[in-house]
Order: sequence, then structure tokens, then C-alpha cells
Amino acid sequence: MKGIEKQVLNIINKLVEADKKSVAFKLGIPAEYAAQICSILVKDGYIEEKPDGRFKLTSKGEKLTTPVMKIRKPFIKW
Repeated sequence: MKGIEKQVLNIINKLVEADKKSVAFKLGIPAEYAAQICSILVKDGYIEEKPDGRFKLTSKGEKLTTPVMKIRKPFIKW
């Protein structure tokens, strides 16, 4: 897997669902190139395309992503 493919997986992971324009904007690449990368990831089973054109990670894709950190408020009382 190429580095840009992992970046696409991480973007979709952070956004939960993303379309090719969102992926392209986040990476600073043309939408056509983002569409090519996404189609490869769909073919390889890392993401799935929903009927509305948005992409979602599969369980196979989730295993390769960096976990999203959720920010919590400090548990300190002053």
C-alpha cells in the first residue's frame, strides 16, 4: 500500500464518511486523482462506496488507520 492510500484511509476515518472532493481538498490533489485512489481502495476492499457517492471504511480498512484521538476535558477541580 502506498503512502497516499494510507492518507486517504486516515482522512475517511477522521471524517467517518467522505466523498472524493473532500478527500481531494484535504490532500491538495485533483478530484480525478482522488477518485482513482478511492476506486483502487474499493477494489482492494479497504473502503466501500455508498449509493450517494460517499466512501466509508470497511473493517479491513479500519485495521490500517491511525486511531482518532478524542479530546476530553480535564478532570481537575480547582
